[in-house]
Amino acid sequence: MKKIALAAVIFFVAISFAGAAKLTMVGVVDLTKIVSDYFQESSAWREIDRMVEKTEETIEEQKEEINQLEQQKLEALEAGEQQKSLQLEQEINKKQEYMKEYNRIMSERIENKKSNLLTSSSFSREILRAVENVADQEGISIVLRKKDPNILYYNYEVEITEKVLEYLRR
Repeated sequence: MKKIALAAVIFFVAISFAGAAKLTMVGVVDLTKIVSDYFQESSAWREIDRMVEKTEETIEEQKEEINQLEQQKLEALEAGEQQKSLQLEQEINKKQEYMKEYNRIMSERIENKKSNLLTSSSFSREILRAVENVADQEGISIVLRKKDPNILYYNYEVEITEKVLEYLRR
């Protein structure tokens, strides 16, 4: 009788530990990386790439103009032309402010386009389907966005971005 009671206690303890050991698995996914890696061939993504390239070209042109103006200012200072030097300084400041504002505005537009692409219904459905499948295969109960401001820390082992990309490419 004692053997049966002992076996029953061991059985219940084992079941208790098995139930307590079940943890909710959490995964993290970088949606921006998925969009850039998987959907980079889409026309929407090519448009974003063109915007980035045009912005970078314009900024480089502005930097070159500023450098030329700074060179002219130095030459004016060396020649003792204070008035011309002051005028060039004002023009340099205006161009620098324009460049900063242009960069800020274009960066916002590019980020908005990327965000809109992420929320596009067909893209979103396809990504969501892939995330769900990978989560099911990996036994993951919750998947969070990597860029979520509420995530304070995560271990790289819970990131499933590459697995989602593999699924999408199949």
